[in-house]
Amino acid sequence: MEPIYILGAGPAGLAAAYTLTKQGQSVVVVERDSQVGGLAKSIEYQGFILDYGPHRFYTKIAPVLQLWDEVLGDEQVTVNRLTRIYYGGKYFSYPLKAKQVLSALGFVETLRIIISYLAVRLFPKSQTNNFAEWVENKFGKRLAEIFFEGYTEKLWGIPCTEISADWAAQRIKGLSLSKAIKNAILGNDGKVKNLIDQFQFPRLGSGQLYEKIADYLQQHQQPILLNTEVIQVHHQNSQVTHITLRNRITKEENTVTCGGVISSIPLTHLVQQLQSSPPEKVIDAAKSLKFRNTILVYLMVEGGNIFPDNWLYINDPRVQVGRVTNFANWSPEMLANTQQTPLCCEYWCNFGDDLWQCPEDELRILAAKELRQIGLLKNQTISDGFIVRLSRTYPIYAGNYQTALSEIQGYLQTFQNLQLVGRYGAFKYNNQDHSLLMGIFAAENVLTPGKHDLWDVNSDSEYVEEASAEAATTAATNTRLSRRRQTLKTLREFGGYLFTGGAATIVDVLVFSILIQSGLWYVFALGISYFIGLSTNFWLSRRFVFGVYWKNWFVQYGVFATVALNSLLANLGLLQLLINELGWHPTLSRLASAACVAMISFTGHKLYSFSSQNQSSNQVSELQS
Repeated sequence: MEPIYILGAGPAGLAAAYTLTKQGQSVVVVERDSQVGGLAKSIEYQGFILDYGPHRFYTKIAPVLQLWDEVLGDEQVTVNRLTRIYYGGKYFSYPLKAKQVLSALGFVETLRIIISYLAVRLFPKSQTNNFAEWVENKFGKRLAEIFFEGYTEKLWGIPCTEISADWAAQRIKGLSLSKAIKNAILGNDGKVKNLIDQFQFPRLGSGQLYEKIADYLQQHQQPILLNTEVIQVHHQNSQVTHITLRNRITKEENTVTCGGVISSIPLTHLVQQLQSSPPEKVIDAAKSLKFRNTILVYLMVEGGNIFPDNWLYINDPRVQVGRVTNFANWSPEMLANTQQTPLCCEYWCNFGDDLWQCPEDELRILAAKELRQIGLLKNQTISDGFIVRLSRTYPIYAGNYQTALSEIQGYLQTFQNLQLVGRYGAFKYNNQDHSLLMGIFAAENVLTPGKHDLWDVNSDSEYVEEASAEAATTAATNTRLSRRRQTLKTLREFGGYLFTGGAATIVDVLVFSILIQSGLWYVFALGISYFIGLSTNFWLSRRFVFGVYWKNWFVQYGVFATVALNSLLANLGLLQLLINELGWHPTLSRLASAACVAMISFTGHKLYSFSSQNQSSNQVSELQS
């Protein structure tokens, strides 16, 4: 039996080779570079082990976890994650910390974020046509402007309105503002991958996983052809039959027979290397697909404890750097010493851009200048550095890419023994774990043809962020309420909440007024009246609006009170503003503040206080219209 040729020794290709080798299938791995690992490789420099930017190891996908544990074994360390966003001259921890955001952005800005978020939750768009609309529909306009648009446009080099909504759905759909707020208040439960507080990591850098897979392949006499590129892929009767390879050092060419191909080389290249050539419209479609390039600027900084983050997102239009990785805060065994700190600054550009053609010395100077400009570096000396230019690192989801990709897929799916995997091969903006999964699935398709549809990997939010491996490969449920029904239900509940909340507010304000008339300081009066109003609101909302009774009502009341505490903080801030700064009457001020936080309270209670997951079996039925 002819071997399966695996084109590309990145995560997807090596996962396929490893899985097939375990099953006794002959494979040959072809890699253009001199080292395996693709975009997840590690490199050595002056005794330091450095990655191509941050490559966090975290997944809930069972086959990927199994592969990591089998290959790495005890060669893993647990890394505490700290990731922040630089915006407006300040650093915001991520996951969000409510107190920090409130103090950094201020009460008015925070209120704008929450109100814009609640507005899209109550009246969401039924269809989003681009990234900007998708993010606004998910997080609200103000938060989208602050934390998404600037960084995203820096990454892709085009306006957010020109980026497909598919990219957002694929990369950040599992995260929502409500989950981030819940994490800020109650802590992260680990269900959302973007918010995980710790992750496993290879002891000697992300590339250690792939070096160990390469060792495994060599131990089982499976060839890995480094410094070798694919020149032509020959096919006949819907079967790939031969591949022409060229050694990049000796320039020697060789045509070999194959039993099948798993390709992770750029899809745009593969289409143009097919012999005989595909139809012209397929070639044109491949030429229309575009990638974004990355420049990695590594700086060796004298001194330790530069900053505590694993990596930082730089959302500042004044500088071109987009992300900064601090390798001193990963595995300690990647460091040659603790007197120097290796940093990696990421820049994104297109072929032909001034940045792509910029000399190495100028890039190092630029990176150092920008790090000092945003305050990451002070007076520390930069003793050395180097540059890595990576082409085609990000598939661009813009223009007519969907039509072009569909055209290519339709043609290539006629081949019975050709599979496309990975970020390059499938033109998918994969996480590392999803590229590994595509490789595993491709190998299983060799052994059991048609077992998996590789195009479905990383296409569903539940699959990407929260589902188990089994749930990920089943069809999504069709029993969800339509968006219109959800909107009507939310509006009905909000109307009921306003009615019951209004009744509780009347009780609150009456008690507040009586206490004020008695001469009690308005802050104390607010605390007492708020507790009485809170208890009234809890009873009315539970009974007449949400109809959700937990098994332990005391716990439910505690969650209700915790969520309501945010409203109390908002009330206090607004009251002081209205009374002390604007000179309003305390009672009028109290009414105004209650109106402003009504929407905040409703959303919080709907998400947490009256979540149905802890309800008792004798739950009161939902109010019907």
